[in-house]
Amino acid sequence: MRFYLIALFSLFSSILFAGGTDDLLYKGPPVFHGPTVTGNFPGTEFLFTVPATGQRPITFSALQLPTGLSVDATTGIIRGVVHEKGTYTATITASNALGKSEEVLKIEIGDKLCLTPAMGWNSWNVFTNTLDEKLVMEIADAMVSSGMRDVGYQYINMDDYWHDSTRATDGSPVANPKKFPHGIKWLSDYVHARGLKLGVYSDAGDKTCGKCFGGFQHEEIDAKVYADWGVDLLKYDFCFVPWKKSEAIARYKKMGEALKGSGRSVVYSICNWGLFKPWEWGPEVGGNYWRTTPDIFDLWRGGIPFMMSTMRIIKRQNKILEYGTPGHWNDPDMLIVGNYGKGKATGRNGMFKGMTDTEYQSHMSLWAIMNAPLLSSCDLRNMNEATKNILLNTEILAINQDEAGKPVQLVNKKNGIWLYKKVLQDGSCAVAVFNTSKKEKKFELTATSLQLNAAGNVRDVWKHSDLGMLNKQILLTVQGHETIVLKISNIQ
Repeated sequence: MRFYLIALFSLFSSILFAGGTDDLLYKGPPVFHGPTVTGNFPGTEFLFTVPATGQRPITFSALQLPTGLSVDATTGIIRGVVHEKGTYTATITASNALGKSEEVLKIEIGDKLCLTPAMGWNSWNVFTNTLDEKLVMEIADAMVSSGMRDVGYQYINMDDYWHDSTRATDGSPVANPKKFPHGIKWLSDYVHARGLKLGVYSDAGDKTCGKCFGGFQHEEIDAKVYADWGVDLLKYDFCFVPWKKSEAIARYKKMGEALKGSGRSVVYSICNWGLFKPWEWGPEVGGNYWRTTPDIFDLWRGGIPFMMSTMRIIKRQNKILEYGTPGHWNDPDMLIVGNYGKGKATGRNGMFKGMTDTEYQSHMSLWAIMNAPLLSSCDLRNMNEATKNILLNTEILAINQDEAGKPVQLVNKKNGIWLYKKVLQDGSCAVAVFNTSKKEKKFELTATSLQLNAAGNVRDVWKHSDLGMLNKQILLTVQGHETIVLKISNIQ
């Protein structure tokens, strides 16, 4: 049913696209987006917003939700606590004046979280030390008003500098009272009321990278307080620590165990910049995703150690594509789409001027097909239309959020074109044709080049258009630094 509705929705898109992203999202019958599976620990608070677009108002209902959960008919927010482990399948219905659609949502109550890559926002790239309560509230509101929540984005993550100057006398973490006058619990309630989740940041050392207090030797009390605050994600950095693999594993494992015992389902983001190959040990310490490289900066090529360009990150990522399964993902760092060199961190005060919209489109395309977390780090309150069209492309997001979570393959590198293929849950495959050159390239796409034994229907995911059958070949024109993303379905 879901794929039929997406196809029906695409008929509207060619007409609505000219009217802007808002028209695309808020006209027509209901269409579901985002993940079709979600995980939670038993006995802990469950929060999931059904991502759906279409003309408002939409009325939501659900059949066969596990005992303890209920859905808000107006917002589509599902909340509650499930105590019994198991796999539950609920039928979600969304109705508006133009029609009704149904989708099956799989709810896994057990020992895994983050069954599809995390989607959301992080404060660091643009705001660094200017993070405060007002900003988080405004970003949460913007995630709703922009339509990002309705296509599957969930997390509002506060990075460094939320901390007070010292811990409380009992060792508990404390937020800066000037920046967060109502406290983090109040702020998490604000975020949760909008169907979103709140993330915080700490460090495996005694100080964070910004020299606020770190989490070392305070793991249990921090995890307990974070749970009491209603925190849903922890990003754990790696500053001010001994650079030893054994030390990294021990410190990350201790915090992972503390989070698991906190009484809350907290997604665990390991941020040690790819040191000591965390893709090999991240799952065993409780990590849901782990950074594979140093920090990304707002430039296409070049960079220096710990200032990585997009191309340098992609090249590194190509070496570890086989890693990552549902609940455990490679993280090549945040999305810088829409920053245009203006981020306090990623622009480096004018050192880096930013990338073109075509380069941002490739950035988004490759992160999506590589199963990377999609954590925007631009100012959501002031996105231009190009940025919205990149971040809210529901067909790209569906490739990233595919339930199977199979790793992408780099099947060919020739004449500056890199060809990627990812097999999807329904047997179709997603294809990325990436032009690494700054010059326009012609590329002949064939079933043979994709290592397919049969033909299928080809759809251009960025142009929202069908290209016909992949019989002998399809000739593509790929602009410099552009990535054409295709979905090949009904493979025979």
